[in-house]
Amino acid sequence: MKKVLLFVVAVLLVLAGCQSSTGSSTEEKITVNPPDRDLVAEGLPAFNQKVADLPKTDLEIWLAADYANTAPITEAIEEFKEVYPNISVKTVGIEWGDMSNKVKLAVSSGAVPDMAHAHAFAMGAQGLAEPLDDLWDEWGEEDQFVPGGIEDTVWKGVKYGVPIDINTTIYLYNKRVFEENGITEVPKTMDELVEVSKKLTKKDGSQYGIVTSASGWSFFGNVVAAGTNNLKFTGEDITANLNDPVIVETMEKYTGLATVDKSSPVPPPQQRQTDHPVAMFGTGRAVSFVSGPWDIARIKNEFPDAYEDLATAPLPGAEQGSVLGGGSLFVPKGSENKVASFELMKWFISDKYAIRLAKEEGRHPVKAHLYEDEFYNDPLLKPYVETLQHAQPYKLEAFPEANDAWGKALRAVFDGADPQEVLDDAQKIAEREIENPN
Repeated sequence: MKKVLLFVVAVLLVLAGCQSSTGSSTEEKITVNPPDRDLVAEGLPAFNQKVADLPKTDLEIWLAADYANTAPITEAIEEFKEVYPNISVKTVGIEWGDMSNKVKLAVSSGAVPDMAHAHAFAMGAQGLAEPLDDLWDEWGEEDQFVPGGIEDTVWKGVKYGVPIDINTTIYLYNKRVFEENGITEVPKTMDELVEVSKKLTKKDGSQYGIVTSASGWSFFGNVVAAGTNNLKFTGEDITANLNDPVIVETMEKYTGLATVDKSSPVPPPQQRQTDHPVAMFGTGRAVSFVSGPWDIARIKNEFPDAYEDLATAPLPGAEQGSVLGGGSLFVPKGSENKVASFELMKWFISDKYAIRLAKEEGRHPVKAHLYEDEFYNDPLLKPYVETLQHAQPYKLEAFPEANDAWGKALRAVFDGADPQEVLDDAQKIAEREIENPN
């Protein structure tokens, strides 16, 4: 009997040893020598001996689905593994809107990936990300980033990730239709936007002057352009400001483009709000919409005829600026592979691959000197680069209930609710959550 028990135990030990889990490190040592090439001269991070000295490490990284299989990302991973053969990388593509909830579930279960893709500041605020200040300090290249470029990673002075790209919203319009209707200047204020959109709308429904969006993030750009914010910051103190009179008025005018003026279709009730405006503009059903530079590339690829007539301008509003967007990479709470993950993050935003993300995918770089590339001589990108200097991050996402209430308020107004009432309700939710964060 004892022999049988010993045999069973031995088998179980062998099976346990055969099991592998993504994101694990073993003591198996692979000798990694510096490559016989100048990585920095190639636009890549310098060889990191600390990473080369790691034992065999298996990384699992979760990237937004529309990034995971793009050539700049996949090729950066392959080249990274050539330089560091001790590191393997498994990539999982996840829809952007699902990422935060999946990370929460992973952290609560203890089965975390080693890198994920969202807004790192929000993940840090919710206790879902590892602080990375020590690795940033070792890297020492913070001064290379554009103004606000690292804001997507920072919560209360702590960096929780590395920004993979940056963006903001601008006004995209059909210059030919403007000319045909005698409009020589683009709208510079919200009131002008309303008037221009009404003029460009045909009563038979064949052409709308603009396509609005029920995205709370996108609408925040209009809030910034109006000269305010839905949160107030005093040092580390945060105050909810969702029912600011300027915000109420801006929401009323913006949603009124669809509900009152009929210059826009009412946005469809779906989580992803980006496809409808592009399709309406690309097929000539709409003359303008608000979006980011990623849709310039998309229109060029999907609607080349519409691209010929495309022009851009800063977001109409009383002030300069819009929402500061983009995403960042972070290490979910509990991962033991911070060093390898951070190094791979650096490769994604290296000169070599960051400029490719811009040119091939419309995902723009976080490092200032890359905007000196001739690619940014494109006049369509000029308003984007100008607006980027004044854009503000959408920090409300650090508070999930308040963020949800903000988005639902916008949706409700499009569906006929009173903006003052729904924003007052959202304000109460935000006040409670800020006072008692989860």
